[in-house]
Amino acid sequence: MADMERLRSTLVQTMKKLYENSPQNFTRKWSESLELLKAERMSPSTSKTVWRFQVQPEYLNPAGNMQGGAHAAFHDVLTSWTFFFFARPGFWRTHVTRVLTVTYYRPAMPGDWIRAECEVVGAGKRMGTVNGKFIREKDGAIISTCAHEKYNTDADSKM
Repeated sequence: MADMERLRSTLVQTMKKLYENSPQNFTRKWSESLELLKAERMSPSTSKTVWRFQVQPEYLNPAGNMQGGAHAAFHDVLTSWTFFFFARPGFWRTHVTRVLTVTYYRPAMPGDWIRAECEVVGAGKRMGTVNGKFIREKDGAIISTCAHEKYNTDADSKM
């Protein structure tokens, strides 16, 4: 529970600073419904998080469901935060996306509550992989999945 509270507190502080500097940031409305449900460090370089959020009208495409770019952005944010539990200076405190692959299965409609499950499956000195899954809460249907490859920019500071 202490890890989860630490992540929640850090997330709130980070988002507050982000929105102070960029009040119109596109993630603002989404983050207002974002809830951290579970967070767990599995090993020195693996962890899991579970989140939930509600699909907001601001993120719909012309067909009336959540736009693909919103899926990708939200997967990016949530999977990245999953590195938090084992990050330390020089090891995954800062990182960037190398590859983000999102596969879409079903539409997410306005008002739907989505559960996001994220798992860092491995993080080495420079490269890491985290997977994500968006699940519609009302029926358990998988909405989209992602495979997110990250590069540890902290490792460069030792060069």
